[in-house]
Amino acid sequence: MINRKSIAALAVLCLCLSVLHPFAQGLGKAKHMLGKLTAADFTLPATTIVDSNTNAVTLADLGDVHFIGDKRGWFSYVYVRQTRIKILNKKAFDLATVKVDLYGESDEDRDKLSNVTASAWNLENGQLQETKLEPKDVYTSKTNKRWTEAKFSVPGVKEGSILEYTYTIVSQYNFDLPSWKFQSERYPCLSSEYHVEIPTTLNYVLVRQGVHPYAVDKGSTGNGTYFVTEKADGASMGAPDHDYTVSAITVKHDWVMKNIPAFGTEHYLTTPDNYIDEISFQLSSTYNGVESTAHMNTWAKATEELLTGSQFGGALNDDDEAITGLADKIPEGSSSTATAKAVYYYVSQHFTCIGHDKYVRTNLRDVIRNNSGTVGEINLLLTGLLRKKGLAADPVLLSTREHGFNLASYPMLEKLNYVIVRLHLGDKVYYLDAARPDLGFGTLAPDCYNGHARIISKTDSGSVYFWADSLKERKVTMVLMSGTDKGLTGTWQSSPGMLESYNVRRKIAEHGQDQFFKDIQTSWGDDAEISDGGIDSVDRLEEPVKIHYDFLLKQQPGAPVLYFYPIMGDEWHTNPFMAAERKYPVEMYYTIDQTYIFSLMIPDGYVVDELPKSAKVAFNGDQGYFEYLIVNQGGQIQLRCRVRLNKAWFGAEDYSTLRDFFGFIVKKENEQIVLKKQ
Repeated sequence: MINRKSIAALAVLCLCLSVLHPFAQGLGKAKHMLGKLTAADFTLPATTIVDSNTNAVTLADLGDVHFIGDKRGWFSYVYVRQTRIKILNKKAFDLATVKVDLYGESDEDRDKLSNVTASAWNLENGQLQETKLEPKDVYTSKTNKRWTEAKFSVPGVKEGSILEYTYTIVSQYNFDLPSWKFQSERYPCLSSEYHVEIPTTLNYVLVRQGVHPYAVDKGSTGNGTYFVTEKADGASMGAPDHDYTVSAITVKHDWVMKNIPAFGTEHYLTTPDNYIDEISFQLSSTYNGVESTAHMNTWAKATEELLTGSQFGGALNDDDEAITGLADKIPEGSSSTATAKAVYYYVSQHFTCIGHDKYVRTNLRDVIRNNSGTVGEINLLLTGLLRKKGLAADPVLLSTREHGFNLASYPMLEKLNYVIVRLHLGDKVYYLDAARPDLGFGTLAPDCYNGHARIISKTDSGSVYFWADSLKERKVTMVLMSGTDKGLTGTWQSSPGMLESYNVRRKIAEHGQDQFFKDIQTSWGDDAEISDGGIDSVDRLEEPVKIHYDFLLKQQPGAPVLYFYPIMGDEWHTNPFMAAERKYPVEMYYTIDQTYIFSLMIPDGYVVDELPKSAKVAFNGDQGYFEYLIVNQGGQIQLRCRVRLNKAWFGAEDYSTLRDFFGFIVKKENEQIVLKKQ
């Protein structure tokens, strides 16, 4: 089972051993490592990882990384991917479309894609029939300044097909090697392999995660010969390039997993990427034959490079004049807090976020001119503007929940995808995110609460933690109901917490208030009508919203019996934890404190025939409770129901208790009140 301790203890390992490599210096045509396809491959072996819900099975997935000398006087890596998949039904046809990301701004510097082959194999009357991909059907398109997407679709795929594809990428950007996922969220895999061979001039750290054992996990050392070209000094007209032959000891490793089940889906799980079997790499140091150079192998080194790099902290210095000009347009407030808010709301309301990139793509002058930018650009601009006002502000790097956990112990920058701002005002610290216009000053979205984050500062860099357990979200809903000749009518009003209010504002901004109430009407169904809906404080971003509307429960006039559920609009319809067991944690977005108050004036001529009983149950001692108190007194039914959980993160060992707790809540909240005509 996975628990929080094992998450925090993700190992950072020095890559040291492997197997012999099947490629020589240079490219040529990639060796086919999958073996020849036969008719027998169309019959799946008996295995517990495949069942009636399986839509496809990865028969084999192989990856290989080795290095070659390049024309920059250094080394490039060669990454080869070969995959074979059995398609069981049309729900898995999307696997026939393959996308490959290529890094680099210009055609000259971009990753090079080659050796693309793909085929669909079908078994017709006992004979193998192959449909091949045409080279012209590989398409590329720019996704942003630094990334290009190559895409192709394997032709001829049917239910029962086996599709194969392979491709090669040559990249000069060896700061990160391609990570390898042995496990898929949706599809089981019979065999997954990853091979690497790295010259000792390059030293990487390796992060492993996952719970399944390796069938093979072994390594060795070897020797490699690399042909390196060093460009001539531009100052020397006509000087020739220098070609070198470099011999180096190599570090090799071979990882193999067999019969890996699909990860599946779980309610209240941050992202499967935190737990899927995977290995990833980051460059730690390089050795040029004379001296060793560290590359972001400590947070101090990473901070230094981030502060001076043109794509992060250096942009604040490069664009100082433009930032100063914009800061002068923003009026000073009557206090430091008022000034900070003026700057924050100016940026959040005037700049549109167009992506989650943590880096500055071009420069902050372009961001100011276009009134748009990525998360990193907008919040770095906010940092610079606050500093121009004499305020202590620094960027903070973190990983959002959907991106997965990052390591506190080691700066794996690919694990960090988001930038916020830390602001010191006297003895108070605020964390700001101007990239989301529906957030109030000092509030972060729930997906930023994902554990470790790193402050990038010249004076006090360090770690800070944003845990979902610290988000104390409180919600109060009140329903007042009475009987009329049309049926049971009432008013519904709710004051959600700040984070739910943020989600309400996002929905309204995206779809409008009319659609918001149409969705509420849909949730009530045909037996009820809502009217006169309204939402207060939508524009007061530092206050929770207030939602209210009237409703009518349709009842036959003079019906001998009236049935209705006293908890309306806020009930737990079904248990979110249906599985009998779970091996991963339960990760909610925030703690729960929901209070529901209900009052009904019993209609004239009716009496209570059935009334739910009061109940109270605790969860794990003081970690939470459920309270359901109901009374019938003086012609009025009054109910107070409260669900409270003081934690948002629960280990797998708590799952059974949590499942039973919510099972009790669902059962109780779905009990009816029955009124009978006298």
